[in-house]
Amino acid sequence: MDNKILGKINQENAEVICAKISQDADEEIRIILEKGRRESENIISLARKVVEDKNQVISKDLEREIQKSREKILSSLNLEKKRLVLGEKDKFIQSVLANVIKNTQDFRRENSYPEFLENAIIEGVEVIEEGNIAVYYSYLDERIFNSDFTRKIEKACSQVLKTGCSLKFNKADFSDLGVIVNSVDGRIMYDNRFLARLERVKEKIYMELLKDSF
Repeated sequence: MDNKILGKINQENAEVICAKISQDADEEIRIILEKGRRESENIISLARKVVEDKNQVISKDLEREIQKSREKILSSLNLEKKRLVLGEKDKFIQSVLANVIKNTQDFRRENSYPEFLENAIIEGVEVIEEGNIAVYYSYLDERIFNSDFTRKIEKACSQVLKTGCSLKFNKADFSDLGVIVNSVDGRIMYDNRFLARLERVKEKIYMELLKDSF
C-alpha cells in the first residue's frame, strides 16, 4: 500500500481515537462532576438538617428556660402580692382592734355596763369554783360597787355554786373595764378585764376579720 495512503489512514484513525478518548474523558468528567455535585448537595442538606436539629434543640431548651424564668417571676410576684395584701389586711385589723380598745371607755357609761361586770364576776367564780372569792375592780367603777350591787352578785354566785358564797370586793388602781377574780388564798386568779378577755379571743377575732376583710 502506498505510504501516503497508509499515513492518511493512520492519521484518520488517530483523530477518531483522540476524539473518542476526548469524548469518553468528557463523559467521565461529567459523571464525576455530577456525582460530586450530588454528594455536595447531600453534604449541604445533611449539614443544614444537623444545624436545624441543633437549632430546634437550642430553641426548645431556650423555651424551657424562658418558661422556668416566667414561672419563677410569676411565683415571686404572686408571693409579693399576697405579702402586700396580708400586710394591708393586718394593718386594717390592727386598726379595728385599736379602735375597739379606744372606744371601750365609752361602754363604761352605758346602762348595760353593770350587768357586764356582774357576768364577769360570775364567770370568774365559775372558773375558780370556790366559795371565798376576792374581787378586784377598777377605781373608775367604784360608784357601781355599792351594797345593793354586791349583795345581788353574792346571791347570784351562791346560786351558781349551789353553796354559800362570800365575796370580798377590793378597789384596784387599773382603769380597764372588768374585774380580776381571785381565790382568797391567792392560788387561783382569773383575769376577766376587757383587755385580758380580748387577748383570749384575739386569734379568733383576727381570723374572722382576716376572712371578711377586703
